[in-house]
Amino acid sequence: MPVTHPLSGFVKLANQTMNKPTNIQRILIVGGGTAGWMSAAYLGRLLGKKPCQITIVESPKIPTIGVGEATIPSFVELMRRLKIDEFEMMRRCNATYKLGVKFLDWVNSGHSYWHPFGVCGGFINQLDLFHYWLRSQREGRHEGPYSSYSLQRLLGETATAPRPIEGSSRLIDLGAYAYHLDAVALAAFLKEVALKDGVVHVAEEVCRVDLDQRGYIENVHLESGRNLSADLYIDCTGFRSVLIGEALDNRYLDWSDQLLCDRAVVTALPADTVSAPYTQSKALSAGWGWQIPLNHRVGCGYVFSSAHLSDNAAAKDLLAYTGQAVEAHPNLRFIDLQVGRRESFWVHNCVSVGLSSGFVEPLESTGLHLMQKSLDLLWEYFPERGISKVLVKRYNERMSRAYAEIRDFVILHYHLNKRDQYPFWLDSGNVKLPSSLQNRLDLYDEVGIIEHERDSPFPPTSFYHILSGSGRLPRRVLPQAFTAEANEIWEILDGIKERNMVSAAKFPTNEKWMRWLHAVESH
Repeated sequence: MPVTHPLSGFVKLANQTMNKPTNIQRILIVGGGTAGWMSAAYLGRLLGKKPCQITIVESPKIPTIGVGEATIPSFVELMRRLKIDEFEMMRRCNATYKLGVKFLDWVNSGHSYWHPFGVCGGFINQLDLFHYWLRSQREGRHEGPYSSYSLQRLLGETATAPRPIEGSSRLIDLGAYAYHLDAVALAAFLKEVALKDGVVHVAEEVCRVDLDQRGYIENVHLESGRNLSADLYIDCTGFRSVLIGEALDNRYLDWSDQLLCDRAVVTALPADTVSAPYTQSKALSAGWGWQIPLNHRVGCGYVFSSAHLSDNAAAKDLLAYTGQAVEAHPNLRFIDLQVGRRESFWVHNCVSVGLSSGFVEPLESTGLHLMQKSLDLLWEYFPERGISKVLVKRYNERMSRAYAEIRDFVILHYHLNKRDQYPFWLDSGNVKLPSSLQNRLDLYDEVGIIEHERDSPFPPTSFYHILSGSGRLPRRVLPQAFTAEANEIWEILDGIKERNMVSAAKFPTNEKWMRWLHAVESH
C-alpha cells in the first residue's frame, strides 16, 4: 500500500486553495547545496508557479559539504510526496538501497548489533514483538537477538535486494527502507526539479543583509549591486547562517558537552561489487567510521573528537579502517562540526533549513531528515496571510523537539558503550544525560515501555534494537506479554523467521538488482 504522510490531508487542502490570494507572494532562499535546492524543489512543487514567486540565490563559490550520504525512511516519503520517480532519482544520484545500520565494536571489540528499519516481525495482540521476545529470553528460549526477526536485517546480512527486478514488495510498498546517495548529485537533481517548477535561480554572492525598523529582513545585497527582497526568507547558508545567525543575531545552543565529536575526515573508495544494502558504522579510537555503498563509489569517513585525537592520527585511523595504505594518502578532506542548534529556527520573516538550523552528528543519517522536517513544518504552518507569532511559536516548539529527539537517540548509542580502554569512549559514556533521555530510559528499564511522539523518526522499535542490541534489557516483562500461551507465542516467533526466509528467497542479490537499475535508461 502507498505510504500516507501525516500532512497529506493538509497538502491536499493547500493544493485546492493554492490560487487564492496570499500575503506571502515572494520567497527568497539564500544558499544552495542540498538544503537550498531541497527547499526550492519542495516549495516550488507544493506552492506551484503562482501566486508565489520563489527565488534562490546561490553562491557560485561555496561547494556542497556532502557529509551525509545516507537517509532514513522519511526521505522515501518526501520523494513520493513530491511525485519524484524513485528509479530516476536513484540513477541520477548513484543511489543504492539502505535497509538499516550495522554497528561494529560499539559495545566492545568484536561485538555487533543492527538497527534495521521498519517493524521488527510485527505486533502480537497490538503489542510490539519485543515484549514477547523478552519473555522468551527470560524463559530460557534463546533464539537470537530481537533484530533477528527483522526482514531488513536478513536482507542486509545476505546482501539481498528488497524487491524483485521489475516488481515491488510489501517492504517497498510500506516505505520501510531508505537510500544511500551522492549528496552533490542530489542537489543537482533537485535543482532541475525546482527550475522546471518555475523557481528563479540567481548565481551570486550575498554581501549584506538589511533589516527594517521591526528587525525583519528587508532585503539582501548581492555583489553585482542588485538588491533582492521577499516576504519570507529561507536561510540555507550552512554553518555560516548568514541570515538567521549573523543578521538576526539568533543564539546558537552548543551541545558539544553532550556529543563530543567535533571533526570529521572523509574520503572515498572504489565501488563495492557486493553492494550490501546497509550502512556500516564502526567504533574507532576516538569516534566512529562509516562506509556507505553507492553505485559508483563507497563513501567513507571518520567522525571524531579533536580533544582526543589529532588530525594526523584520525587520518591514519580512517585509512586503517578502510584498508588503504598510509603512504598512498588518498584525497582526505577535514570538516569542522558545530554540534548544537539555533535557539529559534524561525525568527520574524526568516526560516532556517539545514546546517543553518543546527547539526547533530550523522550517526543515524538524520541530516536530510531535519531539512525535510523544517520544510514539512513550514508547509504545515505556512503563513498564508502574513507572518503570525502563533505559527512561529508552534514551529519553533516542534523543531526544538525534533532536534532534541535526535540528539537523545544519538547520545544513547554512546551511553551504552563498554569500551573502557579508550578515554574518548569513557568520556562519551559518562556524559550527563538530558532529562528527556533519562526519563525515557527509566521507564524502559522498569518494564520495557518506550514512549514516543507520533511523528518521531525513531519509533519504539528503533530504541529496542539499540538497547537490546547493546545488552540493556528491562527488569521485568510487560504483563500483557503473558496473556497468550507460551507455545502459541513460540510458534508465531518461529513462523516470522520462516516467512522472512521465504520472502528473501524471492529477491535477487542487491548487486544484481542495482546493475539492472543503473543499466536501464527508462522504465
